[in-house]
Amino acid sequence: MGLFKRKQRSEPTDAETDPRYAPPTQIEMMEHARIPVFLSKMHAEHPPRWVTVHADRLESFVGLESDEYMDDSNHLAIWSVDHFISDFPFVTDFLNAARPGQTALFADQSGAFTLEDD
Repeated sequence: MGLFKRKQRSEPTDAETDPRYAPPTQIEMMEHARIPVFLSKMHAEHPPRWVTVHADRLESFVGLESDEYMDDSNHLAIWSVDHFISDFPFVTDFLNAARPGQTALFADQSGAFTLEDD
């Protein structure tokens, strides 16, 4: 009966300590799924103020867009999540924690945000 005793492990395995084995972040899953970011072209001059996570897309607004501005499709852009966070890294914490349907209000570029009710 004692022929196949298991040895007790004293050291953690690579899967427990190596960051390459860590579960993917929410942003990494968004990038893998190629989730688009819909935003106004005002983002070329202004940072995001409101960012909303949907199951199939992100939306971002700077807060200066009028209804008339947004009605013109020439004022809209579609970016990848990678492009969006490379230009606006302060949204990373929100995107990693957000659930579909949540909107963050960013008062500045510190990364601090307030969740807005739908």
